[in-house]
Amino acid sequence: MSMEDADAKQPKSVILHHIDPIKNFQLKLGVIDYNYEYDHFFLATNGFMDLIGEFNIWLDDVKNYKLPTDNRSGQNFKIPSELNPLIVAELKQIWFGHCYLFQRRNKKQEITVQNVIFNPNIDLEYNENIIQLPALMHMNPRSRTKDDTNPKVLIQEPIPFDIAYDGYDPDQLAQVFGFKYDYADGEVYMFNNDAEVMTSDALTMEISREVYHKLIRILILEYKPRKDKVYYMISKILSSYNFVNNMRQLESQSSEADYVV
Repeated sequence: MSMEDADAKQPKSVILHHIDPIKNFQLKLGVIDYNYEYDHFFLATNGFMDLIGEFNIWLDDVKNYKLPTDNRSGQNFKIPSELNPLIVAELKQIWFGHCYLFQRRNKKQEITVQNVIFNPNIDLEYNENIIQLPALMHMNPRSRTKDDTNPKVLIQEPIPFDIAYDGYDPDQLAQVFGFKYDYADGEVYMFNNDAEVMTSDALTMEISREVYHKLIRILILEYKPRKDKVYYMISKILSSYNFVNNMRQLESQSSEADYVV
């Protein structure tokens, strides 16, 4: 368990697994809502990604059910065979890994264009580059991000050193982060110039706090709108499925009452 999850307390009453899949999905959505509400982002997101897989299995099982009209919309309710496959695929790339940050820089090496892409197989110009982003699930910190006395954050996936400490020069790396060798007659920096930092092939799971917050912000900005769309779709399917089933039961009971002598 990560440090960020250590304080998460689950409601003790949420222990029942409903045999009815609708009630079971409602229960799981309630737990997910609870965790998002109380700022347990990684617990909530892990639960939501698991729910997507379970929900698609259920959809494949019930897609051929014939249900009556949902008179709230005036249209026959058609159960989809799966949730939006493109959005789900992109959510999986964000959460499990393999999405990328595309950047274009001007002559002063300032970033002029930056966006997340899901297919890195594109032709790049001389002033463009692609950075593989860590999986969002691996950004769940092993150290406390709220402790501002520590300039580093321990994540769960190694990333290139030059990305982990982007924006710091060799002197800052030595003095702030301790990348130096201490000898009896003085100290020696691990890096002598910016070029050594940029060309380093080292990987690290301890990254600067600034880079951690920059990367997680980028990933969450990509995750949240896609999560909201899938969440709405799940809620709409459950609502319509539950509504038309309840209407069918009422119609069945009414029909039986007509024949009572």
